[in-house]
Amino acid sequence: MKTVNTGVSKVALATLTALFGLQGLHAEETEVQAKEVERIAITGSRLRGVDMEGANPVQIISRDELESRGYDSVSAFLRDLPQAASAGTFSENGATATAAGAPAGSSGVSLRGLGSSSTLVLVNGRRVAVDSFANGADSFVNVNTIPMSAIERIEVLTDGASSVYGSDAIAGVINFILRDDVEGHEVSVMYGNDTKSSDFGRYNLTYVGGFNTASSNTTVVVDYFDRKALFNADRPIDVTFALRTSLGIDGQNHPEAWCGADTVRGGTECRYDYVMERAIQPETERLGVTLSHLHQLDNNMELFAEGMYQRNKGSAYDSATAYTVNVAADSSLVPAYVRELNPNDSTIIVRTRFPERRQQAYDTESFRMLAGLRGEAGDWFWEAAATYGVTENEVRHIRGYFNREAVLAGIANQSYNPFNLGRDNSEATLAALRSEAPRRGRSETHSFDFNLSGELFELPAGFVSSVFGGEYRSEDIKDTPAPIAAADGVYGLGARDAQADRTQYALYGEFNLPLTDDIDAIAAIRYDHYSDFGGDVNPKLSLRWRATDALILRASWSTGFRAPSLSQLGAGRALATGYINCGPGEEFDALCGNFDDEVSFDQETRGNPNLDAESSEAINIGFSWNLTDNLQLTADYWRYEHKDIVDVDANTTLRNCLSGAAPTVTDEANLAGFGCVISSDGDLVFLRTGFFNVGKQKTDGLDLKLNYRLDTQDYGQFNFFANATKTFSYERQITPDSAPQDLLGRLSGANEIARPDLVADFGTDWRHGNWSLGLTANYIASMGDGDFKWGGNETVSSWLVLNASAGYDFGDYGRLQLAVRNLTDKKPPYASSPTDGYASSVHDWLGATYTLRYTYNF
Repeated sequence: MKTVNTGVSKVALATLTALFGLQGLHAEETEVQAKEVERIAITGSRLRGVDMEGANPVQIISRDELESRGYDSVSAFLRDLPQAASAGTFSENGATATAAGAPAGSSGVSLRGLGSSSTLVLVNGRRVAVDSFANGADSFVNVNTIPMSAIERIEVLTDGASSVYGSDAIAGVINFILRDDVEGHEVSVMYGNDTKSSDFGRYNLTYVGGFNTASSNTTVVVDYFDRKALFNADRPIDVTFALRTSLGIDGQNHPEAWCGADTVRGGTECRYDYVMERAIQPETERLGVTLSHLHQLDNNMELFAEGMYQRNKGSAYDSATAYTVNVAADSSLVPAYVRELNPNDSTIIVRTRFPERRQQAYDTESFRMLAGLRGEAGDWFWEAAATYGVTENEVRHIRGYFNREAVLAGIANQSYNPFNLGRDNSEATLAALRSEAPRRGRSETHSFDFNLSGELFELPAGFVSSVFGGEYRSEDIKDTPAPIAAADGVYGLGARDAQADRTQYALYGEFNLPLTDDIDAIAAIRYDHYSDFGGDVNPKLSLRWRATDALILRASWSTGFRAPSLSQLGAGRALATGYINCGPGEEFDALCGNFDDEVSFDQETRGNPNLDAESSEAINIGFSWNLTDNLQLTADYWRYEHKDIVDVDANTTLRNCLSGAAPTVTDEANLAGFGCVISSDGDLVFLRTGFFNVGKQKTDGLDLKLNYRLDTQDYGQFNFFANATKTFSYERQITPDSAPQDLLGRLSGANEIARPDLVADFGTDWRHGNWSLGLTANYIASMGDGDFKWGGNETVSSWLVLNASAGYDFGDYGRLQLAVRNLTDKKPPYASSPTDGYASSVHDWLGATYTLRYTYNF
């Protein structure tokens, strides 16, 4: 069924297979996939019929590799990928999401630590709709909407690619190639769990079917996945920071009776361990369906169509919400022992928590449809396609979210009791006070693209190959909180809203110029125009030198850009909680009033329709060396400079409040524009800020990849591999007038984001007869503890996790595979800065988990 282009030789295909680690493909698909590799362009170039071996730093990970290592989601694999195991990559957070955080149940990927909005995610080489909810200030593609079992391979381009793909490809591209042209049927069943007494059960059922006619193939993949939640209480976590509850009477704090002797601050407040109420991973249920149709027409034309549907449901959990209320001394709610502490009958300040942890239920539904034609016109190849994609999100607040007005009214009429953590209230009372406050979002994309590729003219060293093309795309998003959330009417929730749309068109060209028999240049240029901020031109120039038959040297220079996301341009009013440190020497201590540790305040963030695009410059220099037929080494030095970064610039607004450049008022109603609201005690209670093009960042490093195959006559085949990223520098300048911060090799920021300087993935696979075994390791170097470290801890130790797999092929009776993640059940290294006691942005507390998968083909 494939239209085969013979421009890539079988030798080149074999080399690509060895270099990029393609292995373990099913027998009935091997020939088809070999033809597909020949026909399509490897990620990073649109040139067809050109031997692109070694031209771009691309890694290819096969479906069998994903399964044999026990990955149950795309996000789990991306966390282990060295080039993505740094700031910005995030997987499903078990805790509930605020308006400023990653949406519940979502996952995003960031290459080089440049942010999820600077990494382009493709499916079969084309864009997909971004999530309707933002991850703080970053837009992202939720990779959990890509069905895991539908993936044939993942291609990772670790080089700037805006000249080829347009916006968002500053740091590189993740291209998910889905299964197609399958013959026969396949059923796969998986069960997984952890090795503890907790139940972290996981279930997966997959069907793959290929249906052929004389001129067509239709491939269908149906995937169902279910996983239970895992809580911090299920693991021996060292909590580094416990919060407090207390009663304030006549300016003195007192503990409540519920905590007994478990008090802090000299016995004046109750210790409250909120961390143990959080979930490490949420419960989730996923159903995915993909369809691929190929139909051979007359005149060397082919009709192709794709469909993808995914629905993810689940719940995330977090600690009970903190709140503070005043209770009259004569209220019948006041316990007897509290009356004794209050001889002056003063109003009692109750700083407490609600009696139940928070639970968010999320529901994400995504749909993508594509149809196109491709064919040949003489010596030229053409292709055109139309795509439609939509993602719809809903988050409902099931438990632990309470109507502010109703709670205050309940205290006033004595129907709700805030003492004793509210545990003395009935379920009926709590149910009447809860608010689901649903947040709904929708992201929609329409696009049309075309390209024409072929040879232009001949130079002394060969023909100049080219591709010309264009794209048109329209996008719109809507993020709509419940009115009660937008009015800050729910304790501990906040809100974000956004609504925007735009259109964009692009024209591009790419050329392969053979300069000599051994040196060729690849030049690309692309113009993008957006209806909301204008146009941008981005070039790329690559050089490839075949120094010997075994050694290829490569270098590239490119510029890139990222258009401001619709959520940044069209943001309305987003509410969240901010914090400033207090005390002598702290920058914002003048806004702390009488507080001596920290001040929390309400922060409102607004969009900015005047944002400009972010820009970047990337350099890559490397080589690909076949030292022997069985030993391959690739190495690439990379450098990125990323400017005009769009971010919420709270610190600049705070500085302006101190200097008088921004207004400081005592009532929010009197605040015009960005500025601060100060209480009568002199502490910050409200901040209004927004998005700006404010910062820049620079990073450079080295990627190394080694593959060695050892064939033995009696003991089978061994494949050894190593993939590592060494980062030399990572500097970020938050604002144009601030000093650059060296963020490499430490935790930083309020979210304790990790940027390790060395991440490596290595191991070996063995195959002999019907047996296969694998042993792999993932290594993350030690780091400095974060900005809020406790107890003098300075270093977060390195972490080495071993994974193992074993499989047996029963021939006509199917295949059985066992995979164990974290084979030695190694706990993450202690980090004092995050309150969870470990660096959850790069480490995890899942412990030893296993999956057992049985696959049957017929």
